Amino acid sequence: MDGQRVDKSAGGGKLPWIITGTVVGLLAAAYLGTCAWAAGRDTILPNVSVAGIDVSGMTSEQARATVEDTVARQGKDISLSLTYEDLEEELDVSKLAVDAARSAQEAWNVGHDNFLTGGPRLVGHMLGMSSQLPLALPEEEPAQAELMERMEQAVSAAVEDHGYQVEGDQLVMTKGAPVTTVNWDDAKAQMEEKLQQAFVERFSGKSDAVDATVALSATQSETQEPDFEAIHREVYAEPKDAALDLDSMEITDHTVGVDFNVDDLKTAYRNAKGGETFSIPLTITRPKVTKDDLGGQLFKDLLGEGTTHVSGSANRKHNVKLAAEACNNKILLPGEEFSYNNTTGSRTVEKGYREAPIYAGNKSDTGVGGGVCQPSSTIYFAVLHTSLEIVERHAHGFNTGYVEPGMDATVFFGVQDFRFKNSTDYPIKIVTSSYDAKGGRYLNVKIYGTNPDGIYAVPRSNTFNRVSPTTVYQPDPDVPQGTLVLDREQYAYVGISAQTYRDIYDKAGNLLETQDMGKSKYNMRPNTYHYNPADGDPSTWVDGKPGGGTTTDPGTTTDPGTTTDPGTTTPPTNPPVDPGTTPPPTDPGTTDPGTLPPADSGTPPPSDTGITPIDPSQMAG
Repeated sequence: MDGQRVDKSAGGGKLPWIITGTVVGLLAAAYLGTCAWAAGRDTILPNVSVAGIDVSGMTSEQARATVEDTVARQGKDISLSLTYEDLEEELDVSKLAVDAARSAQEAWNVGHDNFLTGGPRLVGHMLGMSSQLPLALPEEEPAQAELMERMEQAVSAAVEDHGYQVEGDQLVMTKGAPVTTVNWDDAKAQMEEKLQQAFVERFSGKSDAVDATVALSATQSETQEPDFEAIHREVYAEPKDAALDLDSMEITDHTVGVDFNVDDLKTAYRNAKGGETFSIPLTITRPKVTKDDLGGQLFKDLLGEGTTHVSGSANRKHNVKLAAEACNNKILLPGEEFSYNNTTGSRTVEKGYREAPIYAGNKSDTGVGGGVCQPSSTIYFAVLHTSLEIVERHAHGFNTGYVEPGMDATVFFGVQDFRFKNSTDYPIKIVTSSYDAKGGRYLNVKIYGTNPDGIYAVPRSNTFNRVSPTTVYQPDPDVPQGTLVLDREQYAYVGISAQTYRDIYDKAGNLLETQDMGKSKYNMRPNTYHYNPADGDPSTWVDGKPGGGTTTDPGTTTDPGTTTDPGTTTPPTNPPVDPGTTPPPTDPGTTDPGTLPPADSGTPPPSDTGITPIDPSQMAG
């Protein structure tokens, strides 16, 4: 019918909104999916580099290793210099404290630091977008700080008309005179910028070598107040002792410390009239050791010395000499610590050590490195004649015999060490030598240094609790009946304790102090006799004879330290000699603490020795 309104079908106007909503939802889902994909990656985005080093697609750890390797290999090809007029100081780029771990983490953070932006960043980098990050350095990087300090001192010394000058212990200044200063904060910023540019140029492969220069410029203040902080930076100097460079073996120069109170300078300047010359006091700090001091006094004094007799087999003497040579000419700077184990390293066949007598528990045996405790003990004996600080020392389980009780130092690599510190203001040097004299071998240790005060030390020890060796019997079917055989390998030791002191004297012989160096306890080891089980326990024999028979020692004609064979005279329950007081010629010279396995071999006893392996913490030389 004409003019009749026709109603639209229900819901017909909502379709576009539904379609739009669906599209938006799909796009949002795709966006969130891309972000989730980006967040789930454990590698750095494509086209990401650190100072020209491509770390794309790497894990954080891989990126760290790549940065470290690249800087180590190519950093030496970069040089950066600061110049001021005809002055120049160069940065040693190889000594920069590069923070490779932080550089790698910052590279990984690109696209990972924000979930909602990670997806677009990933897509953008996949389509060619790139990110270049600087090489991370500490805020106060030591090598750069040292360069700035050198340059400030050079500029301060070179500029003739600062408007101020250092005269003795005074800073003299004229109010209103032009003051020449360098903006060191700006110089530092320029240096860091140039350094990053040099990194990119070299590490990206654009250049095989990069020489960067930062030219400094000075300003003069005439109408305004001078930069007091800049004046302080130019005048200030940290006191520094002369030192021995172990690489070049040359003595570095000393620096006299100079300082002043900035507020004092401001006050004096503002109180002065125009054109008036005024001064403020400087704090001058002299170094403890100057270049002249060190050059004329280096290693000039014998601080302490020790000599020991080296007995035992040829292999043992070889080991003693080898370990001592590892310590020869060892130099310790003031405050530096000597470690015997670190200096000699592990005692192995590969390092030239041989098998020699050692101790496994309470038994004598052979093992690689036997004898290396004698050099450590001889060095300790020499140190006891100085005032040097002892850091770590352990006594043997048996008295060594080549030094006084309480003056030995046992070692076992990785467990027990002998350490002392150079507690003087000068470098010291350990000098060792092995020599033959009067039919014997000797080891000598000298410690040289600088002793301006003439202080010296004398060690002494008090012994007590002496325990003579007892006697034990062990059955052995290989021993002929009616005889007793003294075990000449498991020889006896006298037990003894010692309290050691070190008396410190001045050059006039006045006692300054007595230092307690500790107590040492050495175990007793008994005489061991072997008998035939058929004879019964010798402790039950009557008149020292099994069944009334006569005992002989077929293994020898004399017993150490006596002219008669104990098997043919007195009962073994009361042996006629104290073997512990005079070890036989085969004495390895070094002993371990009684319960200790083979010394210095680095391994437990071989399984075929019949000796039960012992906890390595109980092993020593």
